[in-house]
Amino acid sequence: MKQIKKYAGIGIIIAIVALGILQLVNNKKRLDNELQAMQQYSMVVPVEVITPERQGFSQQVTENGVLTSGAEVTILSETSGKVLSVNGNIGDKVYTGQTLVTVEKELAESQFQLAKTNLKHAEKDLARYDNLAGGEAVTQQQLEAVKLKYKDAQTQFTASKKQLENTTIRSPISGIIASRSVEKGSYLLPSVPVFTIVEQDRMVFTVNMAEEDVLALGTERKAGVFIDAFPEKSLTGNIRGISTVPDLSGRYKVEMELNNPGNILRAGMSGKAVFASDTDNEGLVIPRKCVVGSVRDGKVFIVHGDTVISKQVKARTLNEAEVLVAEGITETDRIVLSGQINLEDGSKIRILNVSP
Repeated sequence: MKQIKKYAGIGIIIAIVALGILQLVNNKKRLDNELQAMQQYSMVVPVEVITPERQGFSQQVTENGVLTSGAEVTILSETSGKVLSVNGNIGDKVYTGQTLVTVEKELAESQFQLAKTNLKHAEKDLARYDNLAGGEAVTQQQLEAVKLKYKDAQTQFTASKKQLENTTIRSPISGIIASRSVEKGSYLLPSVPVFTIVEQDRMVFTVNMAEEDVLALGTERKAGVFIDAFPEKSLTGNIRGISTVPDLSGRYKVEMELNNPGNILRAGMSGKAVFASDTDNEGLVIPRKCVVGSVRDGKVFIVHGDTVISKQVKARTLNEAEVLVAEGITETDRIVLSGQINLEDGSKIRILNVSP
């Protein structure tokens, strides 16, 4: 009897262990199935899609740029001597012909007076010899010598007059003093910079544009200019020049002149220019965020069943939110609008919105 009870206890223990093992196996199988389902679900990328629209549009191109002065002139000394006076500091407004620097002129004045006297004598000699030559009282050789002396006196007079004028340095344009390199009492030498004057009433806004955008510029040759420091002001820039040679990135420099109302604009200020084409066009338009990479050399993801494939596109910017696609898509394509960051060719997708 005792033997029977012993074997019964062992059987119960074995049964309990077997049931535990079976439960563990079932639990593992269930966990494996759940994990596999989760992995399959995680491989499906949720996306939103759109279809391109064929629509008419007016080409609009926005480019960033920077302001420069209409003219910048560095004034160089054309004389030598001690500086007697300096008029003007950085930021001061000056006008054409305004005196900026005076230099001692005693020597130049003396040379001018001597040259003036010599010229008068040479003029009298020439007139006298002309009269004598009419009566054949002097030879032709003597007359030519007097003429040569007169021309030399004229040259000396012109040179000394210029030297005297150079002792007063004047502003060649109206504008703002950008730099000053001379002080009263210093000794000035020829070709030394003394002032830099920048024109302020007229400014130049410069941008760099792609080839196709340059070719699409309107015939009015104008653009709206918006300076970052004054976003509420809209200025009109008149295109004054387009470079014929592109830079290393293949873009062309475009310069626009614009007025400076109230002289509020300063060289170095940044902003943007908005160019509008004067011709109407039609094409496939999609949101800019559909394009992965640059607009000129990017790609889009197109729905293919429950997966996606990528396609290179040639596009150009219409405005801040839309691009015109010239090649790479059709009107029937469904294009991924959001979720591209997790996509690659062949990725499975789940469309969150109803495609138009």
